[in-house]
Amino acid sequence: ILDDIDLVFLGLHGKWGEDGTIQSLLELRGKKYTGSKVLASSISMDKTMSKILFQHYGINTPKWITLTKNRFDISNVPAMIKEKFGYPCVIKPNDQGSTVGLTICKDESEVTSAVNLALEFSDKALIEEFIEGHELTVGIIENTALPALEIKPKHGLYDYECKYTSGMSEYIVPAQIPQDVFENLQAQALLAFQSLGCEGYSRIDFRVNSKWEIYCLEVNTLPGMTSTSLVPKMAKSVGITFEQLIDRIVKLSL
Repeated sequence: ILDDIDLVFLGLHGKWGEDGTIQSLLELRGKKYTGSKVLASSISMDKTMSKILFQHYGINTPKWITLTKNRFDISNVPAMIKEKFGYPCVIKPNDQGSTVGLTICKDESEVTSAVNLALEFSDKALIEEFIEGHELTVGIIENTALPALEIKPKHGLYDYECKYTSGMSEYIVPAQIPQDVFENLQAQALLAFQSLGCEGYSRIDFRVNSKWEIYCLEVNTLPGMTSTSLVPKMAKSVGITFEQLIDRIVKLSL
């Protein structure tokens, strides 16, 4: 399949697509491809490792607990959550995309089922402090931050359905937030992109609370490129058409 290919444009998400696996196979074949290289792809997909690096580089991220399958007692987990950050909290697989296996727990009665669900999709579950407020994201092309975009999902949570069903979310770009917060988001996005060693393009997701404090959630090394996707919307807001965006990513990767 790859014999006469100059460049592979990766449009895969989640495990195997974004975690360095397909990137490794392409490296072995000596083929150029879009997006980040093996290590950055792998680290970005591992939310715990990403958060450790965020802390190291001074990027604010929600407090968290990581549980490894068969290495914890579920009866102790609610007390750990209460002591560390309380409820509500977010429980999700450590290395999945598209909010697969994610639950927002209102209280400790929901913890066991949420942890079990997360562990269906990963060997590790990430329990994270829930940040009430705005859902924002910033695209990066090369080393330039695009305008921040605010997501207003119909469900209150930007879940799988809201991400991939047209009309299920409202997108505001540029985000209508204070200018200093807007610029800080772009700076934090670029820092997150660089701290994980990403290349080409990415999308960095944030929560911003009522005090306009910024919390970095994760870096998406292969953000979506569909009609409902966010990086094309951000690019369009600064006059970059979809075709120009694809062309720019291809040229960067070549």
